[in-house]
Amino acid sequence: MGASQLDLNLLFVLKRLLEEKHVSNTALSLNMSQSSVSRTLHKMRAFFDDELLVRTNYGYELTPKAETVKQDISAVINSVEKLVHKQTFDPKSVNSTVSFYGLQPQINSLMPNVIELIRKRAPNMVVSLDSTPKRHFQALIDGDVHFALSSHRPSSAEQNIHSMLIAKRNFSLLMSKNHPLANQDISAEKLREYQFGQISLQGEKTLSLEYKYKELGLADKKRQLSVPIQLSNFGAAPNIAAQTDIIFHVPTPFATDACNDSRLITRDVPPELKLHFIHVYLYWHKRFHDDPACAWIRSLFKELYADKDIYA
Repeated sequence: MGASQLDLNLLFVLKRLLEEKHVSNTALSLNMSQSSVSRTLHKMRAFFDDELLVRTNYGYELTPKAETVKQDISAVINSVEKLVHKQTFDPKSVNSTVSFYGLQPQINSLMPNVIELIRKRAPNMVVSLDSTPKRHFQALIDGDVHFALSSHRPSSAEQNIHSMLIAKRNFSLLMSKNHPLANQDISAEKLREYQFGQISLQGEKTLSLEYKYKELGLADKKRQLSVPIQLSNFGAAPNIAAQTDIIFHVPTPFATDACNDSRLITRDVPPELKLHFIHVYLYWHKRFHDDPACAWIRSLFKELYADKDIYA
């Protein structure tokens, strides 16, 4: 099969297949039969002269060539979609997918309002949300998502990323209502005597409060905060806090939602421990900057969040 004979639909299926790394999951997500997805994989293996997906003890993994193909396919499909959307963009009739990456607190606090507007104005648009902990800007760079929500700032090497300020950040202490500090005035000195849970989304080894303690002279190599619990996401934090003496330092909207569980309370972070990274941005890559659908999505964020004291 030559490039001139390649069916573009095969690339759409292969893109999803390389993302899912699973034939039946791909079939389900695309509303196709497993046999159709398997035939596509067979054709694509022949076209690229590579296995693309190989079986391991833990399922299927991409070959090195497949990793490259995955990025290239995303670029090709994005270019085709951009050409199509340049002709016309009518929110009421568009049926494309817009994809977002963000961590759970930002997704939970910011996306419901956006999705509500999308459902009203573009009812056929599909919204895809990914909150898997990973490098915040890699999916943008690879072309796997259209937007990312993050309080982090890209490195100077990532110059092709645009941003829009959409919210502020505030943090609270989440703990059991039976915690010894539940009804006490909390100072940095008093707080350091208790134990914390760390939500390490990108493999961080140091609690976010640690450097503030070092600035105050209350921690050093010999006097470190006690962090006996390490999590890779936010999901388990509320139950752990409710049933133990562990304190979590988390975004305030997340802490507030968690307190729907009557076993939990939130307490203010002592002023001297307030963190500096206090903004959340909407990010997008320059490849989508002129795309009408993505420009329309940005307009929704501007309508909802620009120049407003929104906390996420």
